[in-house]
Amino acid sequence: MPHIIWCGNKKWDSEFPEKPLPENAVRIERKADLFTGSLPYGIVPFLFCLIIIYIKWQWLGTKTVYPVFVPIGILIGLLLMPVHELLHAVCYCEGQTVYTGISLEKIAAFAVCHEKISRRRFVVMSLMPMLLGIIPLTVFLIAPSSPILTAILIPAGIIGMLSPMPDYMDVHMVHKQVPKGAYIQSQNDGLYWFR
Repeated sequence: MPHIIWCGNKKWDSEFPEKPLPENAVRIERKADLFTGSLPYGIVPFLFCLIIIYIKWQWLGTKTVYPVFVPIGILIGLLLMPVHELLHAVCYCEGQTVYTGISLEKIAAFAVCHEKISRRRFVVMSLMPMLLGIIPLTVFLIAPSSPILTAILIPAGIIGMLSPMPDYMDVHMVHKQVPKGAYIQSQNDGLYWFR
């Protein structure tokens, strides 16, 4: 298990202790603005959510939602943001240090570890928060029809599927730029790969 340190509220551009990179490290090219650059990566997950909703409503033939409960689902989805980062954090190797916390100025959470991990582990670590979308959507799909449950689970599931958009983008960039068998290490100025 990695050593997870809760930092509380930090500025979004805070720096964390780095481990030195080898001389042959290559910077992974990423979009300058992670938010706008990652927006296209939300299209497929959003369509996935719509397909789940369509399947459920076609099976049961009922489309009842109590709108008054939708804000509860949105709030749950937003409150799970630190859990999203914790799911990233637990994927690091034993003995590695991961800094987690929130940034109220960006209404975001973070998990930062500047130690090397394998390309495969990086992909798993990046995609792990999808569970926060998959679980509520699965419960919605298999649970008996309930207007209250529907109003809570759909927004929570959509937020859970869309919140990893920057992570989906990172996985795509890694698949394009990083050879199999390489290691990836983040620094305060970005991601690097090396063998």
